[in-house]
Amino acid sequence: MARLRDWIDLGKSTVTSLTTNDVTNLYALEWPETKKMLMAEHLDSIARERKRVRRFVRSTSAIFYGLAKKLAPHRRILFLLSFIAFFACLLSVFSAMRHPPLGTFLELTATFLMMTLLLAMELIDKIKFRDELQLARDLQASLIPQQLPQSDVWELAAFNRIANTVGGDIYDFVPLPDGRLAVLFGDASGHGMAAGLVMAVAHAAFRTQLDVDPEPQSIVASLNRILCRTGGSRSFFSCCYFLLSPDGTYVATVSGHPPILKIDAQGRVVERIGRGAYPLGVKQGLAWDVVHGTLASGERLLLASDGLTEARNAAETEFGDAYVEVIAGWHPDASAVGLVDSLVGEWRVFSGARPPEDDVSIAVIRRR
Repeated sequence: MARLRDWIDLGKSTVTSLTTNDVTNLYALEWPETKKMLMAEHLDSIARERKRVRRFVRSTSAIFYGLAKKLAPHRRILFLLSFIAFFACLLSVFSAMRHPPLGTFLELTATFLMMTLLLAMELIDKIKFRDELQLARDLQASLIPQQLPQSDVWELAAFNRIANTVGGDIYDFVPLPDGRLAVLFGDASGHGMAAGLVMAVAHAAFRTQLDVDPEPQSIVASLNRILCRTGGSRSFFSCCYFLLSPDGTYVATVSGHPPILKIDAQGRVVERIGRGAYPLGVKQGLAWDVVHGTLASGERLLLASDGLTEARNAAETEFGDAYVEVIAGWHPDASAVGLVDSLVGEWRVFSGARPPEDDVSIAVIRRR
């Protein structure tokens, strides 16, 4: 419970931080913008109304209609009930008075309307912020490939589900002119807008560096340098990068990312690629080990963000690394798409109706 002292401090803070511009903007900028957004559907018809009183009534009606329309359906009901309850109580009070003063009635009504309009302005701010988040979501979605490249050598499949409006996971598969395939799979720290910005910076740096030098040492050094300059003290990017050749050989680096599972044609995990290492964006001048390996025919690489293994169900039980490995062995001859679908299906059943707490990304690379 907030104490009286808390309320006093809040009042002092409000008064001391209030400026003349705040008051001016409330009337000159915020209210006109709020009114315009709420009345958007009826502006033309209101402008054609010549009688001032009727124009006022229509404007008021359009404002409250616009406010109700922007609320969720269940909140519209509460909005309506609050109106009915307020005026019912007001009429009840005044009916009990012998000589109810009209001025008091108007004052109470005006106070209620002012509170409603204040909430309307706050609602419009939230809607504008939501629209900006939606734009950021669309931009982020454009960075994640919807169509994966296919070849005679590699079969690829991937899945991405974000926890908030904007996610921090990224995967990208880029065929190079010399026939090699560059693969980036990463996870920015946290989730939401901040993680999305880190992801976007990392993706842009990755695509730029590919044109310069696609070797793992060059890629991670470039990403680390740029993220250290642009990211904050808590903005990290854990990732793995694979450069696969047509003959099945690959070179890779793993930077703070969970180990990559190498699965043989019998569905057994034969190698966990990567070990404990710093993610990118922590410190300048760090170096990461380069791993060399080969994928035989039918073997697969399974890449997954920690949003999958750390997903929890209603009983607060984690999905877990062991379960991922079990699912990978169920269908040894499954295609890349089949393995991704199996993992996604089991994750959804496991989580039930519980929304994801972190972004979930999965990718499978299978040598034909």
